[in-house]
Amino acid sequence: MESQNKENAFLFSCKRQLLNKGKCVSKLLPNLRKSCREVGPWWQERLNWMKDDFKLGRVVLLDLVHDLRTGKRGIKQGFWKRPYFVTTVVAGLILIGGNIYLDQKQAVYAAYYNDEQIALVASQQMGERLQTSLEQELEKDLGQDVFLEGTLRYKNCLAPKREVRPSSYYASTLKDLPWMTKGVELCINDKPVAALASQDAGEGLLQCLQKSLLPKNSQETIEKVEFQEKITFQPKQLAVKDILPVEDALEMLMGGQLQEKPYVVKDGDSLWSIARAHDLIVEDINKANPELSTEKLSIGQELKLASVEPLINAIITSTQVTSEVIPCDVQTKSDSKLRWGQVKVVTAGESGEAKVTYRVVRQNQQVVQRQEVGRQVVKKPAARVVAKGTNIMLASRGSGGGVLRWPVGGGITSRYGPRGGRFHTGIDIGAGYGAAVGAAAGGRVTSTGWQGGYGKMVTINHGNGLSTRYAHLSSINVSTGQSVGSGQIIGKVGSTGNSTGPHLHFEVLANGSQRNPMNYLR
Repeated sequence: MESQNKENAFLFSCKRQLLNKGKCVSKLLPNLRKSCREVGPWWQERLNWMKDDFKLGRVVLLDLVHDLRTGKRGIKQGFWKRPYFVTTVVAGLILIGGNIYLDQKQAVYAAYYNDEQIALVASQQMGERLQTSLEQELEKDLGQDVFLEGTLRYKNCLAPKREVRPSSYYASTLKDLPWMTKGVELCINDKPVAALASQDAGEGLLQCLQKSLLPKNSQETIEKVEFQEKITFQPKQLAVKDILPVEDALEMLMGGQLQEKPYVVKDGDSLWSIARAHDLIVEDINKANPELSTEKLSIGQELKLASVEPLINAIITSTQVTSEVIPCDVQTKSDSKLRWGQVKVVTAGESGEAKVTYRVVRQNQQVVQRQEVGRQVVKKPAARVVAKGTNIMLASRGSGGGVLRWPVGGGITSRYGPRGGRFHTGIDIGAGYGAAVGAAAGGRVTSTGWQGGYGKMVTINHGNGLSTRYAHLSSINVSTGQSVGSGQIIGKVGSTGNSTGPHLHFEVLANGSQRNPMNYLR
């Protein structure tokens, strides 16, 4: 009975062990099946790689076996039939072929973008590292996220060693992919003109444009900016390579665009006068109108005038504070003790100083209005007293007292007063092109540059409400705010603006009104 119990206990123990092992096997089988499913495709893929390479070897091997069986290779009859010989030959061929194959191949990873192979890389880690590095570099330059719309993936394979390129080649390939970002398009009158990284970049571009329209190193304070065009920023997904840096976008806006405008010839027009009136040269008109065979024009004839027009027209209102010299008042008294033409300074006098505030309105870079809106006298001038010989009064007719010197030598070609149905506000002094022009008296330069029909012009404030203008200059030698002395060269005679030839247009203004310069010249 006792032996029977021991036998039952032993059988029960064996049964329990079998059940436990069965459970382990049942748990292990799914993992084994999963591993087999994963390993199977892996080996199938590698067999496919070698299939084409072994195809030729298989044909050669079969030819060899056929020759051996028919005795064409000169081996003893029956030797080729021995199993160990055939096995040795086949194994040797496989070994040699495998070594040659593996020696010419390299295990690498193929990079695919949208299922199209773009390159081979040594490892997936290296490819992902290069991809991350390039992405960070683009984001640093752009200041925002970038991304690829397509899928970039890696797949291991065997490839000929000669086809594996260095990492720099893959880095270049990655850079050529269509990297995208969420940017904005700068639109002028609803027409896209530039791709920018963000609206903040666009606002910064407009700020840079405003500053670029002011003179270099200008201390003016911008009060208001109005754009004549409709300017908007449209959010859009853009290619990174199309994004313009702010500096390049500003250069594009400042460069403008070429436009053609029609012009109808009027009586008295010539190619030269039309070109001068529109800031062109005759050669520009001939290029835009190749049908012109001569310089003779007909009234009513239509021409095309090609000019570079700004993409954006801005009206900028700013304030400018300048320090100006207040010329001392010159008091003249006669002295019978002095001979005619003699001058004696009784009191030297001293110039004053004032802080003057101007409101300046510009259309793009052209000043269209300049108005004094405030003046603060910092230092009052001391009068200059001059004694002149008795006969000097003959040359000092009029309210000006003969205080101005002639700015340039030459005869008067057009006087002050009515002329050709209009009023001539100054005198024209005939002088050769490039002749030096001197200041009629000491003072402060209040404006320089192009002033419409006046062409290149300089205005000088001599104090006590007296100012002078020098127009149609070919060049300007002074700058706004500069102090000049009597006779100091301020420019050269030219024919800029509405001018029929080289001469100096000279004006005198008393308290803002034009006066006859002959009453002020000595």
